[in-house]
Amino acid sequence: MATAEVFPQSRAQVLSLRWIISARDDLVWFIGSVVSSYALLILYVAGVLPLIPMVALWAILIDAPHVFGTFSRTYFDRAERRNRARLLWGSLLFFVVGPIMVFAGLGLVFFFLAALWAYYHLVKQHYGFMVLYKKKNNDLAPVDNALDCLLLLFAFNYPFVAFIARDPEAMTRVPASLRFGVNGLATILLAGTIVLFVAWLLRQIQRFVGGEVLDVPKYLLLAAAIPMHWIVLLTPMPNKPIAIVAILTIYHNLQYHRLIWFHNQKYTRNSTALTGTAGVSPAATVSESNQNPRQKFGAAELISRRLLYYIAFGILFGIIYQGPRQYLGYINLKNGGGSTGEQSFAMQLGISFLWGYAFIHYYLDSKIWRVRRDPSVGKALNMG
Repeated sequence: MATAEVFPQSRAQVLSLRWIISARDDLVWFIGSVVSSYALLILYVAGVLPLIPMVALWAILIDAPHVFGTFSRTYFDRAERRNRARLLWGSLLFFVVGPIMVFAGLGLVFFFLAALWAYYHLVKQHYGFMVLYKKKNNDLAPVDNALDCLLLLFAFNYPFVAFIARDPEAMTRVPASLRFGVNGLATILLAGTIVLFVAWLLRQIQRFVGGEVLDVPKYLLLAAAIPMHWIVLLTPMPNKPIAIVAILTIYHNLQYHRLIWFHNQKYTRNSTALTGTAGVSPAATVSESNQNPRQKFGAAELISRRLLYYIAFGILFGIIYQGPRQYLGYINLKNGGGSTGEQSFAMQLGISFLWGYAFIHYYLDSKIWRVRRDPSVGKALNMG
């Protein structure tokens, strides 16, 4: 399904255009869907889209279904439940982390760490897509791997820290002992970003002059993701700590939905391809190759049989998960409890429990997309 095109240029230089799915799908879903973040930003800042409807509809109809996407290929996959039993059932402990910290009087610390992990998760996905493009386009020189990784680390984290430093409401969500260092950290990250971008740019020029392959999909991904984060995080707006969650994340959501749908087509293929999981011998799956997909994968096959099924199950999950969370958030905002310190104990307890869904998603995502360690993932994504 992936396309591979190489165009010769002067000085033996080439442009590599190998895509994860296809040029059209990648450009629309993995790169072009950044337009959704700009659209929400413009509509919200212009006052066309109110805060509560924007966040609630995004959370229930788009964000929660993307969490369900992870569950569709883990908890609902019979083979994954068997092969990753310890990982999947052990991850359910994330539901008790928040309530335990709230009971211990560490609610502010918990919600601060949860926000950091949520933002890290966004950055990690951009890194993951970049790595897939690097593998597809044979862009794996050690110097490029290091520069790409460092550039992402600094270029995404500077605007996030700068936003916290400039926004009084965001600063109230930071533990008091850490507030003194936020401005200094922002300065260091900005300086590091500038230095790394110059070094990264010089390396691309060196590759061009030397006739090395230029990884165009990687460039397009970075050009879409990095400026969007800077623009959103540095643009003044009301209720910014709440609004930017939807604005930043909708791009991430759409990327993920398309990747999940592409991956989950393995559940509907009548193929004898091996579907073993990391750590499971391929020989152990040979006896399963002649099974009906429904017998082999269980509910995952039904969920992915039709796009309408995937959407419907995702929205149902969104109502169950984000419905209560958005209601609690609305009540808290209506009562003027913008910061964690102003929330009631019961409110903190309920919201911290519901964070468990997101934590499981973040954690499982860090384990289930390892192409090198899990051949079945590479095969499902046509990594070659």
